[in-house]
Amino acid sequence: MTKKEIIDHIEGEASISFDLNEDNHVDFATIVFPHFRGMEAILKGKPALDALVITPRVCGICGHAHLMATVRALESAYANAGLEITISQKAESTRELTLALEIIQNHFKWIYLVIMPELRKLVKSDEIAPVLKGAFAASIATKALAIFAGQWPHSSYMVPGGVTCDITHVERIKAEGYIDELIRFFEKDSLGMDMETFLSFETCNEFSSLDSDIGEIEKMLKEANMHTLGFAHDRFITLGKHSFTQIAKGIQTRLTPIEHKFVSTEKAYSPTDMSYAKNALYKDTYYEAGPLSRAMANQVPLIKNIHRRFKDSAYSRVIARIHETAYLLRHVKNLVQTLDLSEPSVIPPIDIDTLSGEGVGIVEAPRGPLIHRVKIEKGVIQEYEIITPTQWNIGCSTKDKLTPAQVAMKGNSISDSLFIFRTFDVCSVCTTH
Repeated sequence: MTKKEIIDHIEGEASISFDLNEDNHVDFATIVFPHFRGMEAILKGKPALDALVITPRVCGICGHAHLMATVRALESAYANAGLEITISQKAESTRELTLALEIIQNHFKWIYLVIMPELRKLVKSDEIAPVLKGAFAASIATKALAIFAGQWPHSSYMVPGGVTCDITHVERIKAEGYIDELIRFFEKDSLGMDMETFLSFETCNEFSSLDSDIGEIEKMLKEANMHTLGFAHDRFITLGKHSFTQIAKGIQTRLTPIEHKFVSTEKAYSPTDMSYAKNALYKDTYYEAGPLSRAMANQVPLIKNIHRRFKDSAYSRVIARIHETAYLLRHVKNLVQTLDLSEPSVIPPIDIDTLSGEGVGIVEAPRGPLIHRVKIEKGVIQEYEIITPTQWNIGCSTKDKLTPAQVAMKGNSISDSLFIFRTFDVCSVCTTH
């Protein structure tokens, strides 16, 4: 028997057709992303700097990550063409700060607007999830981000050679105030304890001390048996170079070096419905991307302990994203405090109209590695390719070669499978760019 489900509570829309066995458990899942966007086609033939305005509009959640991937791709093209490109530490730190704030706002929305409501349905709780907490926390992160970026979403303040903002001491104090407010909210309303104490956790047993939203999530995950469900391939990938993560691929706990040139895509399997998605692979193999992968690459003690006990379960995936929220809050506070305002914000390279070359920009977006590849001829885009994190996690392949989401849903009930699907933090609009 086959049952089709339309998936909401994600960024955009998707559908899943479940092939069920005699026990009404999932034998195979076909994932479809039905909406054509055409961003790569729009970019072709445009002046290269137009990409700074177009690509942030791929997504209303991670547009900042797309902007950074674009800038890195253009700067890579300069360097590959033998042209000088210099970026101050101030500009690098500002980019890292705003990217991390975007990841934080995404995580708060996912925790409160997706995970808590879906978990309460799963455990049949009558309580209404406090979704407005997620919206409130995300708004504070966005206010801090906008001090540097000018607006959010769809910022365009990064340019080849740096950033267009020139922050004053007053603006830095204001940004630090927003970050402190967000940390206080996280400690009081989400954790119910000091953030540094939470970050010192080394075992999931310590969650028993949390009488809070995060404590409730952890309890519901175990009540729903998510520590025993949702296993993928136990393979992880992190590709973006940042101050908050390491570049690596991992098979279980064994980490090895990685080169982006081995990343490829293939058309997603969809035998009946039209899907505009592609699958992302490394050396023709599927890997999971996102906070769990970054935590494994960073060798975070808590996540290593959870992985040792529960592997790459749905429980591990959720707790890793919650932990990353705390980790990044501490990181952005340090970045804003150490920003050297005396350095230049931008060091302009030569006019891009003279540039002919190819470049690659890689960024760790909220959901994992985001890759932009560009080919430019005298300042005009000839080819543009975007590979998004959801293409890593939520690809759709045949039964003999399942993607992370497909294998994670296999063998489970439909209700469990739908929750497991959402633990990857799905983004349809990025997938169908």
